[in-house]
Amino acid sequence: MRCVVEADQTGETEVYGGFAQPEVKGWCPGLFAPMEAADGWLVRVRPLLGRLEAAQAFLLADVAQEQGNGRIGLTNRASLQLRGFGADNARRFPDIAVAAGLGLRDAGMERRQAMLVSPLAGDDPTCAADTRACAESLRHALVGAEDLAALPGKFGFAVDGGGLYAPGLLQADIVLRAVGNGLWSVVCGVAYGMPVTHKLAVEQTVRLARIYVASHQNIRPQRDPAVGARLFQLADVPCQLETNAPMPVYAGGRQIGALGYGLFALAVPLGSMTATMLRDCAIVAATQGDGVLRLTPWRSIVLGGLVQIPVVAGMVSDPTSPLLRIWACSGIQACAQAAGETEALARNLAPLLPDGASLHVSGCRKGCAHPASADYTLVAGTQGYGLVRNGSASGHVESLFDNEQAVYTAFQTFRQEGAVDASL
Repeated sequence: MRCVVEADQTGETEVYGGFAQPEVKGWCPGLFAPMEAADGWLVRVRPLLGRLEAAQAFLLADVAQEQGNGRIGLTNRASLQLRGFGADNARRFPDIAVAAGLGLRDAGMERRQAMLVSPLAGDDPTCAADTRACAESLRHALVGAEDLAALPGKFGFAVDGGGLYAPGLLQADIVLRAVGNGLWSVVCGVAYGMPVTHKLAVEQTVRLARIYVASHQNIRPQRDPAVGARLFQLADVPCQLETNAPMPVYAGGRQIGALGYGLFALAVPLGSMTATMLRDCAIVAATQGDGVLRLTPWRSIVLGGLVQIPVVAGMVSDPTSPLLRIWACSGIQACAQAAGETEALARNLAPLLPDGASLHVSGCRKGCAHPASADYTLVAGTQGYGLVRNGSASGHVESLFDNEQAVYTAFQTFRQEGAVDASL
């Protein structure tokens, strides 16, 4: 059944059609900060510079299968999230990870070294040659800066060397971005610093972070881009403001499959894989490639040193697959805030999407899997699934479907109409 949700006098849907406002925790799980979910405790590990050795991948696959429920998420911060742990196993996980070289024993240092780095640094000759050196320098500086322990849990850093993954794709509160000729610019919100060596760029980055802490800011630059200009001013670091030129948009299809230089990217559908899928990727890396799994913040794993596209069951290597245009959170089976099924619904709807259209299925209004807009966003609520057009999970719900079959019927119509903006 399909019905239009009536708006009240304020223009908002009444109780959002049964969509409760979710709890925003304001922090992310980390190696020493597991999080309890509906399907048990989840633990998170962020491999150093986003690179996972095959032996480490085998270990994580075994741990996920034997101590968790076998489900592993690849997050938009290039972390691996193992689900379904008991409390005791979650507490013991940091010791396992540290022993395998997947973290630091000091919890504060471990949290501060977290950063995004161009996944193909050192492998892609079109990526800035000193990207990994810049990242190591920044990591060393952050680990040693104990005063930065006061940064919010979600405050992030990135080192963007460009290349096959275009400059500007990596997003964080403070980004070191290669600008050519061995020079780097610090980007924070709408402001960016003058081109300098990566050593000076690292110094500026740490200075901006310290100013953020000292000035008692309560909004991160990623949330309010204007914060960046204020931090540059307080730090007395020259900067310019970015123009309104559009930032690069990740084109999932073009970055899946053969990338060149012996690199092949396999997509993790919906960012969710099984322990078997991770183990199979590790087998390919160890027996056919260079032994390294490169994790990206775009739900993919890049394998190198190969002569042909690898085949891993469950992973997507076809750049035209509609699975590359959908997002979904873990849903009601794994999250206490979710009001409905998400992953299976999203997978089943993928073939019904109009050509080029994107879909996000969210278990609640937070939209964790895809905070940005999608052509179609479905939000689960107590009364069914709400549809948001050209918006995010927190956007205006224009229609309500009381069950999954009604959703399928509507999307079959959308597919026949063949237009994202077709009316209901």
